[in-house]
Amino acid sequence: MVEVRVRDVPEQHVVSETRVVVQAELEAWLPGAMARVAERARTAGGLLTTTDWAFLERPAGDDPLIIAIYEGNPNEGPTPVEVCATVAAGGDRTIPAHREAYVRVSKSQVTSGELGGVYEAVEKWIAANGLAVARAPRETYWTDFGAAGAGDEVFDVAFPVS
Repeated sequence: MVEVRVRDVPEQHVVSETRVVVQAELEAWLPGAMARVAERARTAGGLLTTTDWAFLERPAGDDPLIIAIYEGNPNEGPTPVEVCATVAAGGDRTIPAHREAYVRVSKSQVTSGELGGVYEAVEKWIAANGLAVARAPRETYWTDFGAAGAGDEVFDVAFPVS
């Protein structure tokens, strides 16, 4: 059982890297892409962290906010995936302010193969609550996935809604 929550996300300026991948390539590419956009953000005016984003409802800290936006399901075939790091201003583009339905995900949910079910649960919740998916789903990372323990929450699966 997952707990779906709703939050308002402010406009975000991001530096990004996009690649078309299938699931096996995603797992190899994603950590490096996250590191590269975080470094670019640091040199492009400052990488924003959980301290800068109260909407995350995370403890303040210096953990970077990294967003992976999926324009499809990489388990079903080649899919464009954009990895973004937030900056105070400038960047490659701006993600518009939006409302999103989201679920907190633990590392064990990812490593045990439950992540697909989390996506399905959020989509069902959106439909059952009279909302519509407004944009591509995303994963919002705010901690070091590799260093996290099995039970630790590591990111949010989120769908912008209207």
